[in-house]
Amino acid sequence: MRTLLLLLDGLGDRPSEVLKDKTPLEYAKTPNLDAFAKKSVTGMMTPYKKGVPLGTEVAHFLLWGYDLSEFPGRGIIEALGEDIKLKDNSIYLRATFGYVERKNGFFVKDRRTKNISIEELKQLINSLPKKIGDYEFNLHYSFDTHCILEISSSNYEISDKISDSDPFYRERHVLKVKALKNISKRLEIENAVKTAEVLNKYLLKCSEILENHPVNITRKENNSQLANFLLTKWAGRYRKVDSFQDKWGMNAAIIAKSSVFKGLSKLLKMDYYPEGDFQKAFLKGIELKNYDFVHIHTKEPDEAGHTKNPINKVEVIEKIDKCLQKINELNDELVIVTADHSTPSVGTLIHSGEDVPLAIFKNGIMRDRVEYFNEKECSKGQLNIKSKELMNLILKYTNKTRPYTTRIGNKLLNYIPENNSIEHLK
Repeated sequence: MRTLLLLLDGLGDRPSEVLKDKTPLEYAKTPNLDAFAKKSVTGMMTPYKKGVPLGTEVAHFLLWGYDLSEFPGRGIIEALGEDIKLKDNSIYLRATFGYVERKNGFFVKDRRTKNISIEELKQLINSLPKKIGDYEFNLHYSFDTHCILEISSSNYEISDKISDSDPFYRERHVLKVKALKNISKRLEIENAVKTAEVLNKYLLKCSEILENHPVNITRKENNSQLANFLLTKWAGRYRKVDSFQDKWGMNAAIIAKSSVFKGLSKLLKMDYYPEGDFQKAFLKGIELKNYDFVHIHTKEPDEAGHTKNPINKVEVIEKIDKCLQKINELNDELVIVTADHSTPSVGTLIHSGEDVPLAIFKNGIMRDRVEYFNEKECSKGQLNIKSKELMNLILKYTNKTRPYTTRIGNKLLNYIPENNSIEHLK
């Protein structure tokens, strides 16, 4: 049986006065999702731990049943998504051109410089240092004001156990990069300290060059925001991870449109179909009959939540629901609708730690009494799980789950393998 997982990014939310103390999902008119919930088993899913907010990349890594100890860092995911050839002794970070003012350090006025052209950015990139001491720096342009920063050295071991310089929130100062002593192994702390020190030197040198660059001098004369600091975050280093098929016994596809999902697909060896229109993505997912697992993603609820206007999110949810007219015609598949995390459309948080609604349907499933797909109603459902448990439910509902005590092959599999995929005694 094939699995279709519809992932509505950032769908979870909080009640607001604007919506009469309802969440956007609760307030929105969603007849297709409500009809789906009515025939499904429903509940709430904790993305990681109660109250802990996640980013999209980590949330999906956990959702697909992987452990955080295996996660190589978002910098690696981003680099893979940009088709950068990864090196063993290198780390990769997201680096963004931002606008700062000198005030007791570097006070961030805008984390992404507004209205700057690619040509201007490329001139700035070409002016930045390629080497500091025994460390090499390679800045790969990505999109908007974003780049991937690659740091390598032939003489020193590079560590990705370093903190961010990007403060992530508005009206804050650029942070000093430090070694993450609480999560580094003892022998790696020295390497992390060295890596952090050289990155700080690089960022200060870049700041000096950017502040006096002709591009920024002209922008200042035109009263435009300067691109005078490189904000870094999400350091990662490549490590091999089991493919999705090896881990779960299912050949899988992702239908999405972002470098994050392209990178995740490469890391986990899932086929990737770029599609940013959710209705087209949904219909494409229905068509892909040659996969056991199809993950269909839309970023729209998350983006609407970031506007901090609950009405925007309501409108997006209602638009998505209209795209799902065919969802209740799917009777031969296991169909799941859920979210990766909550993106509050009120308050100051970027992502929040609320649980997200979940609905699962297949013919013959033991449904519950929930009749509407929203946070309040789904909290009355049968399911109360962590996201890392979802893949086990998928194996159960598709009759692929392995009895816990059986030992098939040279590693304990989560699933019953095909007979011709394992070695036989002859």
